[in-house]
Amino acid sequence: MLVKILTLTRPSQTISITDQNPVDFFIPFTGLSGTYSCTVVLKAEGAHCRIFGAGILGAGQELSLRVDTIHQAPHTKGETLVKAIVTDEAQFDFAGMIKIEKQAQHSVDFLRQDSLILSEGASANAVPSLEIEANEVKASHAATAAPLSPEQLFYLCSRGIKRKKAEQMLAEAFLLEATQVADSKYQRQITAALS
Repeated sequence: MLVKILTLTRPSQTISITDQNPVDFFIPFTGLSGTYSCTVVLKAEGAHCRIFGAGILGAGQELSLRVDTIHQAPHTKGETLVKAIVTDEAQFDFAGMIKIEKQAQHSVDFLRQDSLILSEGASANAVPSLEIEANEVKASHAATAAPLSPEQLFYLCSRGIKRKKAEQMLAEAFLLEATQVADSKYQRQITAALS
């Protein structure tokens, strides 16, 4: 499947999908501050896209990210997964919307944003939303924000892994679902930021 990198170099960008070829998008945002929005418009019948985003924010960075998917044709399919690690008094605000227009019957979409909070001063907020004008569709959303699992940390440490290394392993595992589509360059950048 084709993977396109959506770098956040402009405050707003819109991409239209005008054929049935499935495409994956990856949005890297490690170390960024500012306000950005990405909109993907599914214009062709049967168009299919997945949007993945991942990043680490620290040192007081503030990022506001909006990711929208708009279905304008029937039998379209979308999926969005954004994962953020927030530490060192950084702030991450996410908003995302699935919009299914009236003519886009039989479309399917799911939006999820998960944040891992690694320090008391860090914060993350998520506002996922749906705007459904068609009546024969499947669309849903979810969001979480939580610290590292104490049980998972205890398990790794009880196996002889130093706490710092255990935290890094769990953070890498947290991001993996979103970073697996990215090329090795972006995976290395994220791993370097974790260490």
